[in-house]
Amino acid sequence: MRFLTQFVAICFLSIASVTPGLAQAPTGNIKLELNRLEPMQDGGCRLSIVAQNGLERPINNLGLEVVFFDADGLIEQFLRLQFSRISAGKTRVLFFDLAGKSCDSLSRLHINDVTNCVPASITDVYCPDLLALENRTAIQFGD
Repeated sequence: MRFLTQFVAICFLSIASVTPGLAQAPTGNIKLELNRLEPMQDGGCRLSIVAQNGLERPINNLGLEVVFFDADGLIEQFLRLQFSRISAGKTRVLFFDLAGKSCDSLSRLHINDVTNCVPASITDVYCPDLLALENRTAIQFGD
């Protein structure tokens, strides 16, 4: 009887370890910080976004769909930003230049969607739920 109990326990652990998504849900978060808006000589605006991977695994290609709003709250521009691989516990900085858009003309940066935050083998994860947003600028950042 004891052998049968051990056999069942081993089978259960084996199944749980190979079942996708089981015991693999990510813990931690992805911190995104809108760090700086900097006027450029050509009249544009340079944005600095800091991403910190607080997950227990690397992020291979973090994608952000962002929307900029003008000073009147109207949608100004949709952009897709990509961060290359961010190792677990590491930080990556992205600079993005908005040509022809002065920093003063922006009122808000909205994160519309986040993609590729976990490996494809992990299911049922909605990447925007893993975000922790911080802002060091005068414009609104986030939702």
